[in-house]
Amino acid sequence: MDITLQPHTEALEKLALKKIEALEKKLLRAEKKKFEAQQRQLHKLRSILFPHDNLQERIENFMPFYAKWGKDFIGDVYRASLSLEQEFVIMEEA
Repeated sequence: MDITLQPHTEALEKLALKKIEALEKKLLRAEKKKFEAQQRQLHKLRSILFPHDNLQERIENFMPFYAKWGKDFIGDVYRASLSLEQEFVIMEEA
């Protein structure tokens, strides 16, 4: 190997390492941004499903739903219920 090439190869190595570090920083920023967006989405969903940090059925009244869908609403809620299972059910408008 030619000794005169050593400074040039060292400079190229430093340049490559700097570019890799810059890429790593960009990747970390992108990941942080994506994580923050997911956090906002989860917070919004939680606030919809648990208004005022409480169960929705303890805050919302069934009357607006009953007024909108009529007597069938009660039957739909009954059919969607899981009786004794300790799980949440999400009903959505079709």
